[in-house]
Amino acid sequence: MRAKTTPLNELNEFEELNKYLEKPFACAEVTGCLDSQKLHFISSLGADFKYRIIVTYSDLRAKEIFEDYKFYDKNFTVYPAKDLIFYQADVHSNEIVRQRIRCMRRLLEGRPVTVVTTFAALMAPQIRPEVIKENILSLDKHVPIDETEMAKRLITMGYVRNYQVEGPGEFSVRGDIVDVFDLTEDNPYRIELWGDEIQSIRSFDIMSQRSLEKLESIDIYPASEIILDEKKLREGMDRINEDTEKVYQSLRADFKTEEAHRLKKQTEELSEQLFELYSVVNLESYIRYFYDDTVTIQEMFPKGKSCIFIDEPQRVQEHAMAVEAEFRESMTHRAEKGYVLPAQMDLLYSIDNCISRMGNGRRVLISALAMPKSQNLFSPEKSWDISARSVAPYNNSFDSLVSDLKKYVKNGYRVLILSGSRTRAKRIVEDLRDNLVTAFYSEDPGRVLRPGEIMTYYGRILKGFEYPGIKFAVIAESDIFTEHTRKKKKRKSKYTGEKISNFADLKIGDY
Repeated sequence: MRAKTTPLNELNEFEELNKYLEKPFACAEVTGCLDSQKLHFISSLGADFKYRIIVTYSDLRAKEIFEDYKFYDKNFTVYPAKDLIFYQADVHSNEIVRQRIRCMRRLLEGRPVTVVTTFAALMAPQIRPEVIKENILSLDKHVPIDETEMAKRLITMGYVRNYQVEGPGEFSVRGDIVDVFDLTEDNPYRIELWGDEIQSIRSFDIMSQRSLEKLESIDIYPASEIILDEKKLREGMDRINEDTEKVYQSLRADFKTEEAHRLKKQTEELSEQLFELYSVVNLESYIRYFYDDTVTIQEMFPKGKSCIFIDEPQRVQEHAMAVEAEFRESMTHRAEKGYVLPAQMDLLYSIDNCISRMGNGRRVLISALAMPKSQNLFSPEKSWDISARSVAPYNNSFDSLVSDLKKYVKNGYRVLILSGSRTRAKRIVEDLRDNLVTAFYSEDPGRVLRPGEIMTYYGRILKGFEYPGIKFAVIAESDIFTEHTRKKKKRKSKYTGEKISNFADLKIGDY
């Protein structure tokens, strides 16, 4: 949409930065930015960047960026971090793995994407993209497939065999029908066989079991980030047994018999899980035993076509240091108690290592305030300061909005008002006209705002902002209208005497 990006071309700092980013190993610092405005700036930079990585300092901030960035770019995804200390639970959702593999799929297929993540996610080792490519199961109607071999491949790829497919990462075999719920897709596939020939491939609805789309071919991606064939599995387990024996003897020499027994029992249970239950779930902390060569997610981005944006580098550094310190301390303590092996203690990449790996591509540090050079581990070569301001909230005062808009028009500003509803966006135009403010609604992506124009548009961001230097302002609906939630009146339950606000608060036993 040109109305939101064209004004930035008038900003000298924006033009200079764009030119500087043509260098393959550029590292720039941009200060004076606001949270919501940063995403507008990032999405407009480097039109040739096919891939962007936005690295931030917390999961909460990543969610905010994820929600806000939808307005600027539809090709985006999130790459969540795993808690490597506590992730080894027996039962957990595969949603995190699902999001991570979805991200990898977009990269491997060469589709443009903006990835939102935290620095903690960059610190975790990842199997090389070549391994993932080798373990993609491609099915074509015109190519024969052996049902037994397909089932073995799916198990190696981390899929769980069930009688009936109920969720992502599962498959079932019933006669000549094979159902597979690809971890990266929203709907499962049904493959109908006649001997070794594929009769049909369809996607279907998990609830109704009705077919949705007929397909000629499909690619099924792994359901696990640890992909192991029998040979690699046994080689890795041999290394684990070897390390276990060394640590076991060391603990016994220090008279730590309980810890030694715990470690040996843990390894025995792992072996049972792998060779008797055929499960590769929760092996992330053992990745060093199965793979000699690992990468970080940032290294999966093609060189020359991507750029890394660091949101608030000082806070990112503090976050990374806290993650690393907590991990090292926890692993040391767990090793003393016989819970982990040596290679598990060296699981996390250090901050310096991650930043060094970033040096192979372009980087932009984007923040509100400049960070002292002596403390900045990212070492930017050049700096620019952008003058951006936040829009004051109107708190449901339409008169205040009208007053400000008239000032904007008088000063030659271009104003973009965003609303999460097309109907409300059009109504805002009518209300402004009733108050003698000229405005219009448009969905034309090629429409360029002229000085003194006010346009409403369908879209949503968390907060508005303005660039005084180029006289351009973006006002969010949330800046104009403040939602008031009415407090529900609590009533007494005649059964227990407790105050409850609604029926959903009742629990079994309240009667």
